[in-house]
Amino acid sequence: MNKYALILAGGKGERFWPWSRRELPKQFLTLTGKRSLIQQTWDRLQEIFPAENILVATGDDYVPLVSKQLPHLTPANILVEPVGRNTAPCIGLAALRLHKADPQSTMLVLPADHLVRKQDAFQHSLQQCLKLAAENDSLITIGITPSRPETGYGYIEINKKRRDGKPGSYKVNRFVEKPDRQKAAQFLAAGNFFWNSGIFAWKTALILNKIREYLPALAQGLQEMAPSLGTPAEKETLARLFPTLPSISIDYGVLEKDRDTLMVQGDFDWDDLGSWTALAKQFSTAGQKNVSKGRHLGLATENCLVYAQDALVATLGVSDLVIVQTEDVVLVCSMERAQEVKELVEKLKTEGLEQYL
Repeated sequence: MNKYALILAGGKGERFWPWSRRELPKQFLTLTGKRSLIQQTWDRLQEIFPAENILVATGDDYVPLVSKQLPHLTPANILVEPVGRNTAPCIGLAALRLHKADPQSTMLVLPADHLVRKQDAFQHSLQQCLKLAAENDSLITIGITPSRPETGYGYIEINKKRRDGKPGSYKVNRFVEKPDRQKAAQFLAAGNFFWNSGIFAWKTALILNKIREYLPALAQGLQEMAPSLGTPAEKETLARLFPTLPSISIDYGVLEKDRDTLMVQGDFDWDDLGSWTALAKQFSTAGQKNVSKGRHLGLATENCLVYAQDALVATLGVSDLVIVQTEDVVLVCSMERAQEVKELVEKLKTEGLEQYL
């Protein structure tokens, strides 16, 4: 009962624009299967955590969506971020709240919008992480065995030698930012680089100590908020102080600086669904020329992803394109540059076209 999970659900999913919008971002969309991504994440945790031990961190605007899509989530376990400040502040706040209620607590942190197959293998890796976290004063992460020289993911370099007596766990040498194609190929060939899943586990006491060590300004802000947690003053205190916290990811702020982090090898089918091309890879099959959802009529069309919401999309003599049609927007971009859709979103903001966000 000392095990808790924190689902991170505050992102805007801008690389999935225009399907992902401010009022309904990626984590609440049904991109695969019959349940939304956040619902699938919730489902995968049920055999490990009781519902009352699962927290969801999200933005104020998304609380109604979280409540609607996760009806069994305890309302008090929705951690509301007044503004987005990246992952370190909300993880620190969740750890502070859990540690205050349960000083022996261990927490798992995972994103709401990833795709996972081979659920048994996934749950086995989570159990390994939680056990290691409870038994060691180390931060624990899951690294995914790479299957291709992927440029859209960050990587984890490990010491190839397993830790004595700790099957399946490795010392992390370093975290590496998204590489170019040549470096990704080198990482794959080296055999000791893994995709960074963004899934972590640690004792709440430990992560709070690490934040104090590596992010003292964040630690100071959390300390100021601590007395109000669980009291009627919490909402007002967070609204006033949370926007003043440094905006930084837990990866960059803590994990990349730490020298005692351990990695558990994850051998399940995983994708962070970080772009339209990532989705295309999940649905493409041998011999299939295109991937489509909705109504698509294509002639001499190859290697295209077509998502049509309420219209027929017809293509002729094109290849390697992402085409997404919604009620008020049509996106056409090359597969090669699908990771840059976020730049289009920024352009909309500067051009005063926020009604399309």
